[in-house]
Amino acid sequence: MKKIATLFMFALLNISLHSQEKVILGHLLKFNDVIEVSLKIENKPNDNFHLIKIEALTVTEGNGKILSEDFIIKEFRKANVLARFKIDKNTKYKNLAVQGMIKYFTPSENDKSYFNLGAVKNLKKNSNLIDKSITEKNPNLFFSIVNPETLDKTFSDFKDEMKSKGSKNIDFREYDLIYSYKTVKEQDFVVAVDEELEAGFEVLTLTDKKTGVKYKLIKLKRDMTASEREQIKIELMIENKSSVVLIPFNFKKMEPKDL
Repeated sequence: MKKIATLFMFALLNISLHSQEKVILGHLLKFNDVIEVSLKIENKPNDNFHLIKIEALTVTEGNGKILSEDFIIKEFRKANVLARFKIDKNTKYKNLAVQGMIKYFTPSENDKSYFNLGAVKNLKKNSNLIDKSITEKNPNLFFSIVNPETLDKTFSDFKDEMKSKGSKNIDFREYDLIYSYKTVKEQDFVVAVDEELEAGFEVLTLTDKKTGVKYKLIKLKRDMTASEREQIKIELMIENKSSVVLIPFNFKKMEPKDL
């Protein structure tokens, strides 16, 4: 609770500049043994330049007991953000407090939080593509377009393990785009592929346990040609102080809808 209070105080220092933004409780639903919370920003445009994610969230019963988190979607999203909390399915919940903080991210070229990297064919592979002005201050940020050969080496043990279990062998060359990335809580970033934040009909994420670097493999189109793959457009939206604001919310005496 001390963390929540600290975040509220921090947000109040910034909220005067963004008083027009208001957090809305989209829904509060009870599914058997979980309660789902949906949050959004009132009148927020549904595009890649107005993104939100949960910075902090607690759901508290009337007696002060804090519900246990089941999961919280921590990625930036365009429309709404979701979280679920474990509950006793036999208990009736009538007096819940839903409080926390939403991070509102509005990337733009003017404040140097939006970078159009262009087509894949023009990008250097297996190299950090984040602007040096940013990595000089935060060297832990990393984004790179990766070729399949790199994954063959990085995840050779994983492929051997899959083979030993009789599982279907993964051919990294079947994917249309592979990129690696590493973010930090203090400065997150979002990747748009062909202007989509959640691109592709098949996505696989692998993590290198030695380095903590994640690799995202995406199939964008069935039977995509090599020429089409080279034309894939990449954009990065990287947080900075000018592009984000924390907006507090506190909904009291809430009763979830049973489903």
